[in-house]
Amino acid sequence: MATGGWPTGSAAGEPPADVDPAEGRLIERSRHGDLDAFDRLVAAHQDRVYHAAYRITGNADDAHDAAQETFVKAFRALPRYRHEAAFATWLHRIAVNAALDIVRRRPQVPPVSLEDVVLPASAHNPDREAERREVQQRVHLALQQLSPDHRVIIVLRDLQGMAYEEIAAVLRIPLGTVRSRLSRARDALRRVLHDLAPGEPLEEG
Repeated sequence: MATGGWPTGSAAGEPPADVDPAEGRLIERSRHGDLDAFDRLVAAHQDRVYHAAYRITGNADDAHDAAQETFVKAFRALPRYRHEAAFATWLHRIAVNAALDIVRRRPQVPPVSLEDVVLPASAHNPDREAERREVQQRVHLALQQLSPDHRVIIVLRDLQGMAYEEIAAVLRIPLGTVRSRLSRARDALRRVLHDLAPGEPLEEG
């Protein structure tokens, strides 16, 4: 598919009732070439798209390229977007494909640290913050040792917090496959994390 596998629809349709009206208006304006409206959509979704791409690709440069490609492809495909999936789901499908394309094209390289990713602040406790960052660093490095399919499903479920149904829509796989693949991916991640720090269990999100 020239548009990377996102839904296109066959007839013009109105946004479903559960679409945020403000976002729906931005989408419709963007579909007709309004760059200012599309810039506002980018601003609303760019952090989650970038962070998903970062976790999948493992480094900032590739994540930046994947995010940029995502929004370019999305803008070009918007005239064919018919709300069969939520806009965020549709956008994540493009982002996952863009990130995986980069992973598959490049030679295997060692993962880098999380230092160039802006992480949300949590408790105002320096010890807890340091511990949180250490755990995230270990998980990030461990993710790069998983297969791309396992890495993606861990990112979408445990790091991005997507529902199983949304993951099924993003990856276009049956719900049962989401559950079984996630279970295998978590097992694989536990094994890697156990090797890095024996005796520490994986905290699932």
